[in-house]
Amino acid sequence: MAQKKKKPKVVLKKNQVIILAATIVAVCACMLTVVTLTAPKSKTDSPATTQQSDTVAVSPENLSSEAASQEASNQTMDAGVAQVIAQLEAAEKRAKEAETRAKEAEKRASQAQSDAENAQKQATAALEAQKRAAQQQKQQQTASNVGSAANLALGSKEGTTSSSSGKPNSTTGSSSSAGVVVGKDYTIPPARSGATLAFVFDDGGQNLSDLQHYLNLPFPVDVAVLPQLQHSVESARRVRSSGRHELLLHQPMQAINLSVNPGPGAISPSMTTTDIDAVVRKNLAEIGPVSGLNNHEGSLITESKIKIGKVIEICQKQGIFFLDSRTSANTAAPQAALELGAKIWERDVFLDNTQNRADILEQIQRGLQVANKKGYAILIGHVWSGSNLAQILQELYPVLKSQGYSFSTVGGLYENFGN
Repeated sequence: MAQKKKKPKVVLKKNQVIILAATIVAVCACMLTVVTLTAPKSKTDSPATTQQSDTVAVSPENLSSEAASQEASNQTMDAGVAQVIAQLEAAEKRAKEAETRAKEAEKRASQAQSDAENAQKQATAALEAQKRAAQQQKQQQTASNVGSAANLALGSKEGTTSSSSGKPNSTTGSSSSAGVVVGKDYTIPPARSGATLAFVFDDGGQNLSDLQHYLNLPFPVDVAVLPQLQHSVESARRVRSSGRHELLLHQPMQAINLSVNPGPGAISPSMTTTDIDAVVRKNLAEIGPVSGLNNHEGSLITESKIKIGKVIEICQKQGIFFLDSRTSANTAAPQAALELGAKIWERDVFLDNTQNRADILEQIQRGLQVANKKGYAILIGHVWSGSNLAQILQELYPVLKSQGYSFSTVGGLYENFGN
């Protein structure tokens, strides 16, 4: 049997041991260096650290702390929003209060302005009244002075005579040698060259009681009766039956203010000349026979030369006169009459735009001035003024007559002023 071959023993020499140990030490040193150089420099760069940090972030304690912090933040934000809203609401409230105060101030300012305007109007009216009173006092003083001088020169002559003698009696006024008659609130100058007054009273036909006041006047007048009213026919009959007064057709016509209704039987702007002819002839047949025709309202129609010209042409054919009430300063009636070769009359004064006695007396004074200037004046009043205007004229009639004024109907003016 073959013997196993024995492995030879390795016997290291001392030098070899030292070299091997040195080599091992060197290798370990190199490995330590490598480990040191390759090790992470901060905990945040270490995966383990990152993992540990992540683990901390998702831990229940951290979640609770974060929720509490978020809730506190939300509460702070809500408190800030609530404060801003409260400030906005307060600002809005103050703005509304300021607006209310501004409106109240504006209202007070408007009322103050209105009060100031009313006060100014009252002051103006008071000043005008004071001026009129001063003027009347001056006229009375002048008349008194003139009368005193005349009495010294001619001797005092006192007493009263009838109105036909040229001096009114004590119930109607006092007369001075200067010819001016001064009443309690009027002054009547003497007439120049027999100045003539023609009074016309419009709007007859509305009632009979007011009409009677004017039929009772002691001088001739014209009464213009509206057509197609309840009392139109009877009013016309009474005027004719008076034997002293003159009857006119008060022909309704449309005014510029279209909201004004001129009444039945009116001439409207849409009418042709044929339509106008038909409606005027119908009204004349109801009210007539008449001496003349004048317009009721009619500022829109009288400004149309064609339409008012047709009315004047109808008057020519009917043998009656046309009186322009002059409800418009732009009336075309004079031009239309000139082209037709017709004589027409025109109103000079409206008497009763107000029912105040002083205003009516002032308008009568204007009429006297016109009459003394051109020889006659046409003065228009209204039946609906009733006893007010009629009573004033009753009172003034004897004074006017004593001062030389004549009274006529419009038709009667043709004799002296027809040309």
